[in-house]
Amino acid sequence: MEFIRQAIGIIERAFKKTKKTIKPGLTEREIAIEMEYNLRKEGAEGIPFDIIIASGERGALPHGIASEKIIKNGELVIVDFGSQYKGYNSDCTRTLSVGKPDERQKDIYKIVSMAQREAINSVKPGLRASEIDAKARKFITNAGYEGNFGHSTGHGVGLEVHENPRIAETENDIIKEGMVFTIEPGIYIPKWGGIRIEDMVVVTENGCEVLTSSIEKEFE
Repeated sequence: MEFIRQAIGIIERAFKKTKKTIKPGLTEREIAIEMEYNLRKEGAEGIPFDIIIASGERGALPHGIASEKIIKNGELVIVDFGSQYKGYNSDCTRTLSVGKPDERQKDIYKIVSMAQREAINSVKPGLRASEIDAKARKFITNAGYEGNFGHSTGHGVGLEVHENPRIAETENDIIKEGMVFTIEPGIYIPKWGGIRIEDMVVVTENGCEVLTSSIEKEFE
């Protein structure tokens, strides 16, 4: 657990540095390169997956690897990043607004944030993984975005960056104390963009601890 916490410390520090550099006129790829540089500088021994930088309409791609697209004022930018330390991994996603967000962007961000909170608050030993997924999925559906959340709510993180348990609709694994996994609901709208918020949690005796809570979430 200590190595996972250190891997999270690395991404927290790297994100804080990288966030300050994101501005109109840069390409997604330039931001990904800056993020990888900062991750390495902060102590990452490896980068467990290609850094995702997906801006504007490309945010509708849940796994939008950084491209040569130029970021524009008023766009949302999904930033999905992780690090490896002593063989253990971390994984986090934040969605940023370049410039002042409009009302629709703020509304959808709030829905995703609240869906994530519903799922996190439900976590405790003895639940099926599918029950956690259902909390986030139901909230997004009730908010009018059924069909716009096209991936599972989370996945285990440890020696692999994607491992069991899978927090998904069809998974009946029983949640146990000490498990570490992500909670990452999202809403993706073609020709508009997307919003995803991802945090890592560890299951405790009566609930869970959000391990990535200190990684900034300020949207505006």
